[in-house]
Amino acid sequence: MINSSEERINELESKVLFQEDTIERLSGELRKQQIEILELKEKLDLIIQSLDSQDNVDSKDERPPHY
Repeated sequence: MINSSEERINELESKVLFQEDTIERLSGELRKQQIEILELKEKLDLIIQSLDSQDNVDSKDERPPHY
């Protein structure tokens, strides 16, 4: 009976260690993805600003339709 309990405890400890390692690795990946998302948002904002400024320049240079 004691041997069986020891085996169960060892198995549970092993599972806990595996889960802790998995959680730590997933947390690291989540941090990386969050940083990447923030960088992509910044790039998207720059692209939108660039497109908006091009639209303003293009509309100023456009000839009126009666020409």
